[in-house]
Amino acid sequence: MLVFISDLHLVDGTAGEHNVPSRAFGYFFQDVAASVTPRTEEIKLVFLGDIFDLLRTEKWFDFPVAERPWGTQETQIEAHANEIFEAIKNHPENFQTYTLLSGTLKDRFNLPCEPERIYIPGNHDRLCNKYPSLRTKVADFLGLHHNPTQPFAHSYQNVNYGVFARHGHEFDKYNYEGGRAYSQHDYLRVPIGDPITTELVAKLPYKMAERVATLPLTPQEKVNLRRNFEEIENVRPLAAIVDWFLYQVRQLRWLKEVIEEVVDEIIREFNNLDFVKGWYRDHDKWTNPFDEADRIQMVLYLLEKFKIFSTEKISSLLENAKDYFMTDDLLKAAPDEYLHLDSRVRYVVYGHTHEALTVPIRTVPQNSGNAEQVYLNTGTWRARHRQAEKDRSFITWKNMTYVFFYQAGEREADFPVFETWTGGLKTI
Repeated sequence: MLVFISDLHLVDGTAGEHNVPSRAFGYFFQDVAASVTPRTEEIKLVFLGDIFDLLRTEKWFDFPVAERPWGTQETQIEAHANEIFEAIKNHPENFQTYTLLSGTLKDRFNLPCEPERIYIPGNHDRLCNKYPSLRTKVADFLGLHHNPTQPFAHSYQNVNYGVFARHGHEFDKYNYEGGRAYSQHDYLRVPIGDPITTELVAKLPYKMAERVATLPLTPQEKVNLRRNFEEIENVRPLAAIVDWFLYQVRQLRWLKEVIEEVVDEIIREFNNLDFVKGWYRDHDKWTNPFDEADRIQMVLYLLEKFKIFSTEKISSLLENAKDYFMTDDLLKAAPDEYLHLDSRVRYVVYGHTHEALTVPIRTVPQNSGNAEQVYLNTGTWRARHRQAEKDRSFITWKNMTYVFFYQAGEREADFPVFETWTGGLKTI
């Protein structure tokens, strides 16, 4: 049995309490045990990226810009990243998860064998693969057998299960800066998504909390205000993130001026970062009138113009540009993945988008009959804020997705087969 989960985004809690409850892993392993067949001889558990989120934290604001992940002081960046990882592990909820995952699972969940753990880094845990010190911590947390002097692999292939998998950020222009050689150097290049997550998404509630501390609000109102803005990163895609922001402004019109000032401040600081200026220069192509640099600049421009435009006007402008942000680049990339793979691979698996999918790609004639090719996305275990169909409000529920693969003969079929489970829990 081969099992995939991804996009847990375990955090230190400074930028919001977003951690997966440790009890969810108990439910998960109970489902693994229930899915074992009499012919199951092995269990491989693949953590398919963005397991640890070293970007969504306020701790980076304690350090100079040069010592943040897009800075130049590598020794200090490594030290700070290790400190953040320790804070993630020692978060009360995560420490229970660590105790479970780093220990023995076979007897606890009545499994036929001890699961082999495999880890593929994503973009939010890019730093976990950059330094041996962090590779050691990851291996300890997940119970991996891994030599920390060697980087983790960025993809996983197992033809016995007919599977090829990668995190999928490779096809996201904002979160992968490398080329199609997929070398370790490619993966270690800093994408613009890193400072977007920290310097914009995490900094907004941080700055808002500072600004409203002296306002005549009750403690609970201050908590609620901060929490609303801490949830922005749980909204996707980028266009919906802007809609979420506008939705919060509509609910808090009396705070509109304060919000405008904070937004102006963080956008100004973001655009003044040397890394961001360099990224704009490298990606602003005169041959493409609406390239990835233009798209980011457009969104930031709209957010800066609250003082000029009404939120309704901004919404209208955004609606006209939505098609540029709504495409699923991973879904578009999946069919081409097969062109470079072993012919025995039937299933391509990605994570990253937080959107669980099972999509038929094509049927390919083979000597033994037709082989079906399918793209699967492992979704997330995080809450998602989904925009309503009939207005611009948002409705939220938690998600939990995992994907099982079985070898030929492990279940009834004489070829590799899959099983997907996606659950929703409405508690917030």
